[in-house]
Amino acid sequence: MIFAPYKDESTIIQRIQKVRNDDYVLLRLTATMIEKNNLDANEYFRELLLNHDIVDYETLNNGGSNGINFLSTLILPKDKKSVRLKFYRVKNARGDRRFSIETIKRKCKDGILNVGDLIYISAYMDSEKKPSMFLINLSHNSPSEKDIIECVGTDPITQKLNEIKPRLKEIIHGGYYDNSKGPGKISPKDVGDTLESLLHVRTNNSPGADLDGLIELKTKGSKTLDTLFTLRPSFEGTEVAEYEPNDRSRVSAFTRLYGYDSDKHPQSNSLYITIGSSDYPQNNQGFFLDVDDSNSKVSIMRHDSKTKHTIEVAYWQFEELKRALYEKHPSTLWIKATSKEDHGMVKFKYTDIEFSRVPQFMTFLTLIKSGIITYDWRGYTSKTGKYVGKNHGNAWRIKPAAKSELFGELETVSL
Repeated sequence: MIFAPYKDESTIIQRIQKVRNDDYVLLRLTATMIEKNNLDANEYFRELLLNHDIVDYETLNNGGSNGINFLSTLILPKDKKSVRLKFYRVKNARGDRRFSIETIKRKCKDGILNVGDLIYISAYMDSEKKPSMFLINLSHNSPSEKDIIECVGTDPITQKLNEIKPRLKEIIHGGYYDNSKGPGKISPKDVGDTLESLLHVRTNNSPGADLDGLIELKTKGSKTLDTLFTLRPSFEGTEVAEYEPNDRSRVSAFTRLYGYDSDKHPQSNSLYITIGSSDYPQNNQGFFLDVDDSNSKVSIMRHDSKTKHTIEVAYWQFEELKRALYEKHPSTLWIKATSKEDHGMVKFKYTDIEFSRVPQFMTFLTLIKSGIITYDWRGYTSKTGKYVGKNHGNAWRIKPAAKSELFGELETVSL
């Protein structure tokens, strides 16, 4: 069962996640739960415990005596209480997965917990890399951010953000900065590269987030789409694979097969297009994205106007996309900038900053279907023989106004 928070409870969740954005589950207390103290350990709760090496229910023998006790912390306003949780399987044919909260009836008599309260249960690794858990009542007796920090500290992302805030403040209030690559024509990546140089971040093409794998930096100076991540598709079973046996060359083969005559590069095909959903394809080459829920994949489809056939030409499995999205955006700083030219040198001024936490993958798929998230194919290659050309980093991109849908609330960083 999934327990949905009310609006005021959602506000408390946002407060918690400003300082501790760890995995969590929600539990709405009923009179029966409190009376029997025999709570269902649903699949989300069991996954939370398994991922943090607390308990694997599948290894437990049936019967309460075979259960595992784990000491957690109930965080209260200006106070905290140690609470023992017990994880066990019922002694029946199914071996139902259950857990209990120590002295739950007494806590209700004392007014700490109540029937109908929504409980936030989170697991995390502490500073010594040991699994830990905390509980917070979202409906009553909810702690402040300060209370949470004093009890369990801040998560690594919050620590990293607090660490770089002083330098970000200097940059925001420091006026215009020279393009880090020096004088000359500006390219789209210069604004981000310059910021990274100011933050002393080594420029790289790693699939992970820029700052210690914790915070991604996304900087731009125009109203273009925001780039989310780059990820090449798979081609097995498509006519691209039939044409090119070497998987490493199939991105180039795709451009050769489906591109158009290049204006800038003789004897080459170019393919610079945006690919959206079937209702919003956004290109004239017959390509569109199809979210195939039954097979858990997103496909690039191509409709041939001559043959009237529509075929799959590339695809991504859901798990590949989810892994890339989460790896690139455990959290993100979205930074706006303006630019000007002074005697051949482009200069950048960094202005507004917003901060987001981990995105929602199901929302990612929904936004593909609605044409809000698209895929850009950008590159050229020779028409025949050895592949000679360039791929500019095919990327998943999103309309700026939709970031709040994908990432939830965007926090303005005041410096």
